[in-house]
Amino acid sequence: MKKPPPKSFVEALHAEHHRLDNLDPDPLIFARGFTDPNEGEVAALIAAGFAYGRVEQIVKTLGAIFTVLGKTPRTKILETDAREWLDLYEGFFYRFHKAPDLALLLWLIRQALEKHGTLKALFTSSGASTTGEKLTAFCDTILDGDPRPILSSSQLPPRHPVRYLFSSPGKGGAAKRMCLFLRWMIRKDQLDPGYWQGAMDPADLIVPLDTHVAKVGKTYGMTTRKSSDWKTAVEITAALKKYDETDPLRYDFSLFRFGMSGKLPD
Repeated sequence: MKKPPPKSFVEALHAEHHRLDNLDPDPLIFARGFTDPNEGEVAALIAAGFAYGRVEQIVKTLGAIFTVLGKTPRTKILETDAREWLDLYEGFFYRFHKAPDLALLLWLIRQALEKHGTLKALFTSSGASTTGEKLTAFCDTILDGDPRPILSSSQLPPRHPVRYLFSSPGKGGAAKRMCLFLRWMIRKDQLDPGYWQGAMDPADLIVPLDTHVAKVGKTYGMTTRKSSDWKTAVEITAALKKYDETDPLRYDFSLFRFGMSGKLPD
């Protein structure tokens, strides 16, 4: 079994990659810069939801989404009727998501906001104890909204494409995009906007386990697992806590960029 690298190694990666001038392209560019955290949290949830696939296409897709939503996405969502989105996003598609899926996502977010006031209030209201349980409750609550009039049914079908946008850990998956969203909400530094200050201890965050972070973790002995699931994400997070017990995800972006760089040993 490989031993994790020394702290000097991950600190060097952090210094090299964790910089604002190194951010683009990344979906985080659509979640940063909001002076109103209530607008920022909504932008971040949408940006994280579509953070799957090639990063260049993610950024292109989010650019199209936010061209319509503008600089006040929460306000736009609360002022727009459900079926108006079908016209506003006519012709939209990204991989297996199309305009009705995006319209339904925004409609479900509106219902959550109208019921809870903010996404932060929704997240903190569950009473769950672990990070995985909190994220699962958060996703389930939004997906429990009424999909009418976008759909004819009063409940979202079990395999509907919108469910994919909420990568809940409830079934054991890594929940990469929701962990990414939570990192953006809780951490605050030159990259992460930290719109939810006080909602959760940064020490309890779980690493957003994409293919690049998983490869770094497995290559450098941060996990012994071959799969890339929730347990693997927790194991890699535990390894990162040995470098920074209070803020393990300080290293997440730099591990991600290092994994993308093609510089990992075979």
